[in-house]
Amino acid sequence: MQFEYTKKECDFGIIHIPTLPISLNGFPIGHALIDTGAEMTLLPMEVNSILNVELDTDNAIPVGSAGGGKFTAIPSKKKIEYTLEHSGFRPIIWKGIVYFAPRQEVILLGQYQCLGELKITLDAPKRKIYVDK
Repeated sequence: MQFEYTKKECDFGIIHIPTLPISLNGFPIGHALIDTGAEMTLLPMEVNSILNVELDTDNAIPVGSAGGGKFTAIPSKKKIEYTLEHSGFRPIIWKGIVYFAPRQEVILLGQYQCLGELKITLDAPKRKIYVDK
């Protein structure tokens, strides 16, 4: 599968960032940032109001943010289904644990049971993402 980078306007101009249009448990949640440095997939707590996933609060973990702060990430009790679709291709489907955090603004796709399940090539000069399982 091949996807285009997402165009984003920021304080210093227009940039292009690698995102994928992901569905979780059958719900399209929009474009999620491919974060190769993230240990886990991290979702805003508000997304769970749509997914209604049971959280494993006993196994919440402290996580350090890129800005130096700390927050608590709460895992799902069970693996959820990720789906990546693009017209003309068979969907790529896999399952993995996701983490939720309050005040998390961006959906981050991390290594644990997500990016680690896929073969991803980022071609920044061409602003293309190639994905295979």
